[in-house]
Amino acid sequence: MKLLNYTSLRHLLFASLLTLISIPVFYVLLNDIFVRSIDRDLKMQAAQIPTMVSIIQNQKDLELWKELDNDLEVLPLDSVQFHERPFTRQESLPNHKGDEDFRILQKKLQIMGQPYVVSIKASLFEKEDLIRTILTIQFGILILLLIGTVGINYFVHKRIWKPFYNSLDYLRQFNIESEISPLPAPLKIQEFTQLNQSIEQLSVRVRQTYFSQKEFIENASHELQTPLTVLKFKLELLLQTKDLTGEQGELVGDMYREIEQMQELNSNLLLLSKIENGQFISDEDIDVEASIAELIDNLSLLAEAKGQILLFIEQKYPHPKPLLLKRANPMLFKIMIANLLTNAIQYSSSGATIKIDLKEDSLIIANPGSPLNIPKSKLFTRFVRTGKKSKGQNKSGLHNGGNGLGLSIASRIASYHKNLSMTLDYLYNEENKEHNFIIHWLNVN
Repeated sequence: MKLLNYTSLRHLLFASLLTLISIPVFYVLLNDIFVRSIDRDLKMQAAQIPTMVSIIQNQKDLELWKELDNDLEVLPLDSVQFHERPFTRQESLPNHKGDEDFRILQKKLQIMGQPYVVSIKASLFEKEDLIRTILTIQFGILILLLIGTVGINYFVHKRIWKPFYNSLDYLRQFNIESEISPLPAPLKIQEFTQLNQSIEQLSVRVRQTYFSQKEFIENASHELQTPLTVLKFKLELLLQTKDLTGEQGELVGDMYREIEQMQELNSNLLLLSKIENGQFISDEDIDVEASIAELIDNLSLLAEAKGQILLFIEQKYPHPKPLLLKRANPMLFKIMIANLLTNAIQYSSSGATIKIDLKEDSLIIANPGSPLNIPKSKLFTRFVRTGKKSKGQNKSGLHNGGNGLGLSIASRIASYHKNLSMTLDYLYNEENKEHNFIIHWLNVN
């Protein structure tokens, strides 16, 4: 939910709740005010009754007085229930449907030497109409106020929060490789000015750290590569000497292989760093089938040396056009597939069949072997191997050599292609006793 909608919704809920509560409260207050006003009028009329009673001399005068005032009721004390305070009573009227509420005030008087109760009444019908009219007007005003408040809140907040959304756009478009364009400042709102200043300072620090790290990695890689190359050259010269014994030659060969592995480790670490820093551009279309066929051709000699077969299963999708991955990086894609194929070749025993199954939205590379002896969650972690280092394979069919970066690099390359929602997963097929590495991507054809 957007911030503007979040605040507007709460204002709307508060205003609606306030309206629902205020109407019955307002009705009760208005009703009390009108009743009190009528009671005051009744008391004023009651104060004049003794004057009227003083001029009554006989029963005829009393009847005449009652006829002249329809709101007056005079009854003997013993025939009526007397109330000290004003009260409300419903009475039926001629030519009027239903009963009507009346407010009544009673007063005890001596008329012609006899105790009487004089009741003065006032209709509440007009009061109800007036209250209903006032409440209708109030409800209309509250609705207009509610609509106006929400509307004003929406437009005002939209304008107030505009600098915040500009800052969000700035962060979305931020590219660590590009120069930083300054955010607008100063702003009317101090907090937004401080936010923009903090974002700019953070951006500068991030770029400085990034370029320092990038320079360090490149320098370290270059400085390591030079002495390793020199060592390899000198070991090659040493292997060519005539006085070298068989045991010495074996030791020099081991050293030579270790140096090659160090060079590969150095290159892989540099590649991994570049991937994580986003230094590759993904803007080309990849013909997946052609790329895999090329890699199989390149790695076929390595597989044949172990008597293995690389079985490329034909595409299983209906489109006559080549399967293309849009806006991807061809070099990284080939490195990912090459790492997985190399692992499969190294992990599998001699004579094994390695299956490469290409589908419309996935690629499965399967090689035979026993279940993993490490947790699946650690399979794509750097420098994780499946057993103690040896010159061959362990009984699970997984390679023990290498530098432990191949699968980690493949996983990072898959994550790098976010626009394709690419993922790299692992699944062990118990039925076929196969390791399955599955690359998923969006169907782009």
